[in-house]
Amino acid sequence: MRKSQKKAAIMQTAEELFYEHGFHAVGVKSILEQAGVAPMTMYYHFQSKEEMIKEILMQREERYFQLLEDKLNKENGANAYIRSLIHAHIDWLSAAGFNGCLFLRAKQEYEGVNDEIALLSRDHKKKLLNKIDNDMKHLQAAPSLSIQISIILEGLTSMDQILGLDKLKDIAMDLVRSLEATE
Repeated sequence: MRKSQKKAAIMQTAEELFYEHGFHAVGVKSILEQAGVAPMTMYYHFQSKEEMIKEILMQREERYFQLLEDKLNKENGANAYIRSLIHAHIDWLSAAGFNGCLFLRAKQEYEGVNDEIALLSRDHKKKLLNKIDNDMKHLQAAPSLSIQISIILEGLTSMDQILGLDKLKDIAMDLVRSLEATE
């Protein structure tokens, strides 16, 4: 395996383990064993577990926002945009699994322990809200829609752990229809 492949293997393995078990529950040794790399390889790429976590979160954010950009319908008005955003988020949840939000997990586990990781997590949520807010402004939609849409997205992420996406898809679209009715 080349160096970049080894780094990718470490990051993918670590992200999967963190998502499944949490950050503090997963040790470096477990990551290295499952990724099939030596400790020196990890420390060549990352100064610490926390540095690896920060990079994983930044890459995850990049993938999420790229998915949104690829799937958002900004051409046919606010209603089409909202529906496409909800569908894109559901696609993300379908691919990611049903273990909640890795950013919120990082915030919960690192608040007061590692301010950089906690800040990355808070900034991710703010960045999403700002993106929706800016898109809604361009679509000349009501300002309060941004927060309402964010609540739907967060609710989907949370309730997926309890009810599963199959039940939630229709309910989310019912909520979207009720937002359309209030415009």
